[in-house]
Amino acid sequence: MDPNSLWMRARNELLAAYDASGQPYYATTRPYKSTQVFTFTVVSPLPVGAVTMAYAKLLKGQRVLWFDYGVGDAMPWAPGTVNPTKIATDADTNLSRGRQTNGVEDFVIEAMSATHKATRVAYASGTTVSTDVDVQNMFIGNLATMDPAALFAPPQVQSPFNLEDSLLDAIRGNCSIQFLWDSKSVLPIGTLDEIPEGGAKSFLRASGDPRTDNRYKVPEGYTWRKQGIKDCDFVVIGEIEDTVIVPISLVATDGGATIEVPQSIFVDLTFRLHGIAIDGVGRNV
Repeated sequence: MDPNSLWMRARNELLAAYDASGQPYYATTRPYKSTQVFTFTVVSPLPVGAVTMAYAKLLKGQRVLWFDYGVGDAMPWAPGTVNPTKIATDADTNLSRGRQTNGVEDFVIEAMSATHKATRVAYASGTTVSTDVDVQNMFIGNLATMDPAALFAPPQVQSPFNLEDSLLDAIRGNCSIQFLWDSKSVLPIGTLDEIPEGGAKSFLRASGDPRTDNRYKVPEGYTWRKQGIKDCDFVVIGEIEDTVIVPISLVATDGGATIEVPQSIFVDLTFRLHGIAIDGVGRNV
């Protein structure tokens, strides 16, 4: 036996099954992606009466399910706010149905990557003096922000002077990763700090080398089967195993003199599965 075939087991077995069926098929390498949110709760603003700092807590036991929803479904968005969910778009996922591959295709998972998609900071409603609806939504954590000068968010959140993505680092080493099929077959993968960037980022914001081919490779492969077959129901579980606390500096927003205290900070992480998808040939291909 060719020893190299041992590292392509899932792909080879699936292709052999399609060959044996005698039906035409095709393969694609488009990855699957899904976005989930981790929440830092802001507590203990100090000193009392003239606050300048607080603590952002990433609590143990926080659990997310990547690939649990499809485009058009409600997805977790801003827990604890007036809009805890939102309708998923193509920027959030490319699944048409949660937990299922698109159409009736089989997918062989041969690599993984993860990227920090966005950060959102939630202040109390009415904090901003802006009358712009989008700015108001940004202030309550409904819209993402890029704030390199720390005019809106605490400088530890996004300022490039940190020379690192502090909140992502707090998540990465403390988030366990598991694959779950059919709500019963569990495969521990490791922790999020093993999963490379796989996307376009600056080196200051990247989890490792920011290349689109930078991935956690799984040469043997895992199969995510088409609907109606064993192993067709699939999610990736991320769970925070230990509480992490990030001290943050508070800022006066909207150019005012009043120091504001965020209620929550949301970190949106996109998880991608790379490999090969195999599907039968239809009339509209």
